[in-house]
Amino acid sequence: MGSETFEYVAEVRRHLDEVERDGDALLLAARWCADAIASGGLVHVFGSGHSHMVAEEAFYRAGGLVPVNAVLVDWLMVHPGKRASLLERLPGLGEVILATEPVQKGDVFFVISNSGRNPAPIEVAEAAKGRGAKVVAVVSREHSAKVEARGGLGIKLADVADLVIDNHAPLGDAAIAVGDDVKVGGLSSVMGLVIIQTVVVETVKLLAGRGIEPPVFKSANVDGSEEWNSRQVAGLKRPPTLLRGWER
Repeated sequence: MGSETFEYVAEVRRHLDEVERDGDALLLAARWCADAIASGGLVHVFGSGHSHMVAEEAFYRAGGLVPVNAVLVDWLMVHPGKRASLLERLPGLGEVILATEPVQKGDVFFVISNSGRNPAPIEVAEAAKGRGAKVVAVVSREHSAKVEARGGLGIKLADVADLVIDNHAPLGDAAIAVGDDVKVGGLSSVMGLVIIQTVVVETVKLLAGRGIEPPVFKSANVDGSEEWNSRQVAGLKRPPTLLRGWER
């Protein structure tokens, strides 16, 4: 054991190299986030299906930014999976989802969708733009280019976004062929997590470079972190939905 070559690991490594070559887009997203946070704004993250994991990764995370609003919609997560798949294809949900979210002008709103074809993420992006937020889409350009938009919208997520970050996942997401008709090893989740963490790190570096103490969570399992984290949340001008009242 120990000398094996794991095809999936090699494929992830290759795709990470591709994402790194998109550095301009990553840095622009980080600049937008730094600008929003410096002015008291929020960074919002939304995804349906497995893409919701990227929103969770960005929220209330050790080493993560405090002013992050995770837009987590239970009935769009993969439990149960069939219901989520059907609902994300249903037009008319975008405004409903954002109706109770604190999205304002100057915020940054990340929408994660591998295919970028379903109405729910597209309409959420449109609703966020309508409130004055800059929208960053994390999609597979290859997958999106090879499928039609659903729900009669006639547009895809990349058409709505102010900035598109390519996760470089292949059509169908699964990357490793096993036989003629079977592919396994989805890539979009891994790539989405790396992309959002890269933006977080670059955002914090930009804030520190401006002389601003970055509002970052410490691990709840480190002594003294509770007091630190409570101060960080209390210092927010506009707390994210899931952190309201948390500091008390």
